[in-house]
Parts: sequence; structure tokens; C-alpha cells
Amino acid sequence: MSRRILFFYVTFFAINAYAQDFDSRIDQTKLTIDGLAREGYITRFDISAKKLEKAWWYYSRDFGRPLNMKGYYQVTIPSHLNSGNVDLVLLSKSLANKKGSSFFLTLDEKGIPKEKTNAYLSQVKVILQTFKVNYFVGELEEQLQSLEKRAAVISKRVAKSSGSSKQKHLTELQKLESEIEAIKDSIAEINNAY
Repeated sequence: MSRRILFFYVTFFAINAYAQDFDSRIDQTKLTIDGLAREGYITRFDISAKKLEKAWWYYSRDFGRPLNMKGYYQVTIPSHLNSGNVDLVLLSKSLANKKGSSFFLTLDEKGIPKEKTNAYLSQVKVILQTFKVNYFVGELEEQLQSLEKRAAVISKRVAKSSGSSKQKHLTELQKLESEIEAIKDSIAEINNAY
């Protein structure tokens, strides 16, 4: 019995933590990377800088070639993927802070014509938004799958039980269903953030 109560508390607070810590704010700022002050975008995550770097590395592999440059990441996007004539190079840096970490993303402007820099930089913001949404939605979907599996097990117990045992399982199932709905609402809210 105490395991079930502990499970509900842990699940409930984990769901609320992710829902509350998603902040859609992305600010334009400057940060020094590789000895140069670079214009880019920064946003906050509620995870450690190491975990954030790992998440970015996995995410950026879908569209580019990430490379750890000891202090920052460099992701090269081939020209055939960016509809341009040159390979684009994104530079990112994770900064640890008291409430998690901040993530800075910018464009290496070498080889990019001045008149196209702003257009490419606006796409950097879109990439950052997409990364942030994918990260938080992915975390919530993992929790959702876990809760749905647990609800399926409890549902079978409801069908097999009777009397007060059945009522106890029904109450547990209703709590799980409300948590599942809360996660689904959070996912929808995050998906509509931008």
C-alpha cells in the first residue's frame, strides 16, 4: 500500500515539475564562444548542463554533424539540407545555473553573406524552439507511457476484483486517468507554445 502512495506522489510531483518548468521564453543575447562575442538566442531548461548537452547532441544528429569542441558544441548542417550554397555551422553552449541550465544557440557567420545573416539567424531561433519543445514533450511522453501501462494493469485488476478491493482499484484508476489527462494537457500546451 505504501508503495502505491509513494508512486502517486512521485508521479504527481514529476508531472507538475515538468509542466511548471517549461518556459517558452527565448531571448536574443550575445555570448562569447571561441573568443568572439556572438549574437544568438538563449533559453532556460530545468536540467543539468551535462544532460542538456547530451540531449542537444542526440537532437542535432537528426539534421547535422555535432562535434564537441571542449566548452561548446559545433553542429554542421550540410548545404543540401539547408537549401543554401554553404554548409551552416551552429554553435551552442550550455551554462549551469542554480535552477538548471541555460542553452545558447547561434550561427557561425564565417562564409555567410552579410545580407543572409539575419535570415539564417531567425532560423536558429526556430531550431532552438523546436529543440526545446521536442525535449519537454519527449520527457512527458515517457511519463505518459509509464502511466498508461500502469493504468492498463490497474484496469485488469478492476475487472478481476470485487467488493472493497474493486473500489480501491477504481479509485487508483481514476487518479491515474486524471494524471494522464494532466500530462496530455501539458503536452498540448507545450506543442502550442510557439
